Order: sequence, then structure tokens, then C-alpha cells
Amino acid sequence: MDLTAWLTNFRELHERARRGLHTSEERARYLEAREHFARSLLESQGQNPVTGTSARRTFRVPKGLAVDVCFREGAWRGRTLDVSSGGFSCRLTHPPMAGEVGGFVLWLPEAHERPVTGLVRLVARDTGEQEPRRVSLTFEDVDEEARERLELMIFDLALGYVRA
Repeated sequence: MDLTAWLTNFRELHERARRGLHTSEERARYLEAREHFARSLLESQGQNPVTGTSARRTFRVPKGLAVDVCFREGAWRGRTLDVSSGGFSCRLTHPPMAGEVGGFVLWLPEAHERPVTGLVRLVARDTGEQEPRRVSLTFEDVDEEARERLELMIFDLALGYVRA
């Protein structure tokens, strides 16, 4: 199947997933196609999935979503730089130490969507002196329902970036 046909088919499966119309067979096909699409996007960016993690949990899309983050040092409100179903990056004026856990509220773009909430762990931060610093945060306790809502939004965005 050529790329254009594959993407057309995937877009249809994705739209059916968004509407909750999949049969169990379609759901399995969709999840397989979603993993394939995510892996292809990661490869095109010169990246590999994190060992032991699916590609769809690893690949990030650039998106500025409102986010509230709270660590021991204090609370911060801002926007994400990119987001995945495994975490997000943003800029913090006083980033915590690597490994520190804090709370977050990630506001999804649709006004009627419930925010995603939980705990995040700092996994990386810029080492430069300039503030604010870019930090990468990974979700510690996001439930599957919230993760699925995130993945649907992320794939909406990714499909919007891909033309074939």
C-alpha cells in the first residue's frame, strides 16, 4: 500500500477511534497502525523509542498547552513546548533537581476536555545558566483513560503536520 492510501486509511481509523466507533478488530488494527505511525515519525526525527516503551508513548509533537506544575521550590504556570503521552517539556525559572517528583495539571485544547492531572518526575533539564531552563518531565501516575485522551490529541496534531 502506498503512503497516501495508508495515511487515508489511518485517518479514517483515527476518526472512528475519536468517536468511539471501533469494533474490537478495528481497535486492534488502529492501535497497531498508531504504533507504526509513531515509530515512523520517531525514525524521521532520527530518534528511537525508549527501550521497553511503545513508540506512541515516546514521540512528542510541538504544542503549547497551558500547564500548572508544582515542585518543592514552588508553583509555576506556563505552556508546554512539546507533549507526548509519556510526558512533556516546558521552561521553568527554578527547575527542581533531576528525579524530583511534583504535581501537574495539563489543560487540553478543547474547552470541554477535562485536564490531565497527576505526578511528574523531572528527567532532564538544560544545564546552562540562562533562566528559564527547558525541562523534560515524565508522567508518574497518569491513568489509561487520560493517556488515551492525550494520545488522540497528539495523533490529531501529528496528522495535521503530515501531508501525503
